[in-house]
Amino acid sequence: MTIWTPDLTPFEGPLYLKLVKAIEQAISTGILSPETRLPTHRALADKLGVTVGTVTRAYTEAERRGLLAARVGHGTWVRGAADPANEWVIRNEDSQRIELWQNLPVQLDRGAIIMPLLTDLAQRDLNSLLGYDKEAGRPAQRQLFVDWLAEQGITASEDRLLFSHGAQHGIMLALLATGCVGETLFCEGLSYPGMLGNARQLKNQVVGLAMDEEGLLPEALDAACRTRRAKLLYLTPTLQNPTTATMSLARRDAIVAIARRHDLLIVEDDVNGLLPESALPPLVNLAPERVIYLGSLAKIACGGLRVGFVLSPPALRNGFAQAMRLSSWMVSPLLIELACKLVSQRQIMPLIEHQRKILARRGELLRHLLPGARWQPGSMHAWLPLPEPWRSQEFAEAANALDVGVASGEHFAAGQFAAPQGVRLSLSQPATDARVAEGLERLAGLLRGTPPTNPLL
Repeated sequence: MTIWTPDLTPFEGPLYLKLVKAIEQAISTGILSPETRLPTHRALADKLGVTVGTVTRAYTEAERRGLLAARVGHGTWVRGAADPANEWVIRNEDSQRIELWQNLPVQLDRGAIIMPLLTDLAQRDLNSLLGYDKEAGRPAQRQLFVDWLAEQGITASEDRLLFSHGAQHGIMLALLATGCVGETLFCEGLSYPGMLGNARQLKNQVVGLAMDEEGLLPEALDAACRTRRAKLLYLTPTLQNPTTATMSLARRDAIVAIARRHDLLIVEDDVNGLLPESALPPLVNLAPERVIYLGSLAKIACGGLRVGFVLSPPALRNGFAQAMRLSSWMVSPLLIELACKLVSQRQIMPLIEHQRKILARRGELLRHLLPGARWQPGSMHAWLPLPEPWRSQEFAEAANALDVGVASGEHFAAGQFAAPQGVRLSLSQPATDARVAEGLERLAGLLRGTPPTNPLL
């Protein structure tokens, strides 16, 4: 922690904004370099002769502007290369390295399924699929997807569906369409890094809320709604990332009731929703007037296809159309048509079923090799709570030294939520069951060994 005492006299405005400007200037001039830890709220307040509340407000605003990062129990520091969002990239395996790092679809021979579909498309008038099209896709394409979703128990209508470049693009569309840029956003305390990155780029104040084994706690959401104004709640009710938590129907009803009481819109990320063999009703079925539903073929079928879909409440239809036009105008009609063929010819469900079987085998490996990990059938990932005195970042670094990639809990911590000491393990990324087993064995050996003598980050 640096002993940094800023001079506030050159700046104008309220005290807290003067301090924000001083932080910004110190970073731009190199006085505060990336990863530099700042004084505690109390220490800096005493040095400046201001209230602790003034420093807290300044640090919070500086964090909102992307200048600082903070985590309960770890202090406040200057953002830089250590920012977890900068590390959230796809890593490739090699002969020595095993990646349990990212939730990529299980490796299957998808080409054998896609090639005939491409051949069929090539025999048509391709010019009709190679031009510009409307931002929402064609009515017939939307209706086909709506019919398929109905078979999966998801209530929708053609006029509410919009295609997207995967669910992550859907997240950005939701933030833009609802006018949530720069606003407060509620989410689970541990949440999807792609969403956190989107929110950071759009200057959202992210508030991570308490969770239990079912995910978001209703009482935590209700308390947050009573004390802070927010437009959106983002959550993953099924196979939550990274904890694998799945909400019961009673929990889903409770969350919807609170959202209605406080007039809160919900972004439901259901990219994992079709992976379990039996799924509970999605939130969009319970409250279609306030739930923005995100789905994608990337996790369940083909990652490279990059076709997702959004179900929006009728009141937000125009907002989503405008957000799509501004972000990319449209999704390629050719890709949408290929996705439609995958769905209409019933090729997608065998892909899902094959993936379920592979994940079930790997879940058994996990149960034998790391019995303390949490996993549910259909999940691409598991959550491994760490025993004392391990800390998540140090465990990830120790695993990396053994050529095993895992995702530290810090990557998923939303806002100032205190991340529990744990790591996420992707069971889907390695090419074979044997590679998964080898990676898990290395981690089990690491846990059996002696933890670092100084586990503090």
